[in-house]
Amino acid sequence: MNEDFQKNKILALFDSQRDSYWLTIDQIAEGTRLQTADVVKILTNSGDFVRSSYRNKNGEPVYTTRKLFREKAPFVDKIIGAFKNRID
Repeated sequence: MNEDFQKNKILALFDSQRDSYWLTIDQIAEGTRLQTADVVKILTNSGDFVRSSYRNKNGEPVYTTRKLFREKAPFVDKIIGAFKNRID
Protein backbone atom coordinates (compact mmCIF):
# COMPACT_ATOMS: atom_id res chain seq x y z
CA MET A 1 0.00 0.00 0.00
CA ASN A 2 1.56 3.31 -0.96
CA GLU A 3 2.15 6.07 1.55
CA ASP A 4 -0.16 8.62 -0.10
CA PHE A 5 -3.05 6.15 0.05
CA GLN A 6 -2.30 5.45 3.72
CA LYS A 7 -2.08 9.17 4.53
CA ASN A 8 -5.42 9.77 2.82
CA LYS A 9 -7.00 6.97 4.90
CA ILE A 10 -5.77 8.69 8.06
CA LEU A 11 -7.01 12.10 6.91
CA ALA A 12 -10.42 10.57 6.12
CA LEU A 13 -10.57 9.04 9.59
CA PHE A 14 -9.96 12.41 11.22
CA ASP A 15 -12.52 14.08 8.96
CA SER A 16 -15.10 11.51 10.08
CA GLN A 17 -14.66 12.38 13.77
CA ARG A 18 -17.60 14.33 15.15
CA ASP A 19 -16.63 15.16 18.72
CA SER A 20 -13.06 14.28 19.56
CA TYR A 21 -10.52 15.39 17.01
CA TRP A 22 -7.53 14.11 19.03
CA LEU A 23 -6.66 10.43 18.50
CA THR A 24 -3.93 8.10 19.74
CA ILE A 25 -1.73 6.10 17.40
CA ASP A 26 -3.62 2.92 18.34
CA GLN A 27 -6.99 4.56 17.61
CA ILE A 28 -5.71 5.71 14.22
CA ALA A 29 -4.31 2.27 13.39
CA GLU A 30 -7.54 0.58 14.43
CA GLY A 31 -9.77 3.06 12.60
CA THR A 32 -7.80 2.80 9.36
CA ARG A 33 -6.72 -0.85 9.66
CA LEU A 34 -3.13 0.20 9.04
CA GLN A 35 -0.09 -1.16 10.82
CA THR A 36 0.98 0.91 13.83
CA ALA A 37 4.47 1.36 12.36
CA ASP A 38 2.99 2.76 9.15
CA VAL A 39 0.80 5.18 11.12
CA VAL A 40 3.80 6.43 13.13
CA LYS A 41 5.83 6.91 9.95
CA ILE A 42 3.09 8.93 8.27
CA LEU A 43 2.32 11.05 11.34
CA THR A 44 5.96 11.97 11.82
CA ASN A 45 6.86 12.52 8.17
CA SER A 46 3.83 14.47 7.01
CA GLY A 47 3.22 18.13 7.71
CA ASP A 48 -0.53 17.46 7.75
CA PHE A 49 -0.54 16.09 11.31
CA VAL A 50 0.40 17.54 14.67
CA ARG A 51 0.97 16.07 18.10
CA SER A 52 -0.44 17.68 21.19
CA SER A 53 1.83 18.50 24.10
CA TYR A 54 -0.96 17.01 26.23
CA ARG A 55 -1.56 13.28 26.57
CA ASN A 56 -4.72 11.26 27.05
CA LYS A 57 -5.68 9.88 30.46
CA ASN A 58 -3.53 6.78 29.84
CA GLY A 59 -0.46 8.91 29.11
CA GLU A 60 -0.46 8.25 25.37
CA PRO A 61 0.33 11.06 22.92
CA VAL A 62 -2.58 12.31 20.82
CA TYR A 63 -2.61 13.63 17.27
CA THR A 64 -4.86 15.61 14.97
CA THR A 65 -4.66 17.27 11.58
CA ARG A 66 -3.61 20.87 11.18
CA LYS A 67 -6.92 21.51 9.42
CA LEU A 68 -9.02 20.18 12.32
CA PHE A 69 -6.93 22.05 14.85
CA ARG A 70 -7.58 25.32 13.02
CA GLU A 71 -11.31 24.53 12.77
CA LYS A 72 -12.06 23.05 16.20
CA ALA A 73 -9.49 24.10 18.76
CA PRO A 74 -10.59 26.72 21.28
CA PHE A 75 -9.26 30.21 20.59
CA VAL A 76 -7.26 30.18 23.84
CA ASP A 77 -5.40 27.02 22.74
CA LYS A 78 -4.49 28.70 19.46
CA ILE A 79 -3.13 31.77 21.27
CA ILE A 80 -1.11 29.65 23.70
CA GLY A 81 0.19 27.62 20.77
CA ALA A 82 1.35 30.78 19.03
CA PHE A 83 3.32 31.83 22.11
CA LYS A 84 4.84 28.37 22.49
CA ASN A 85 5.51 28.21 18.73
CA ARG A 86 3.39 25.07 18.71
CA ILE A 87 -0.17 24.42 17.70
CA ASP A 88 -1.36 23.47 21.19
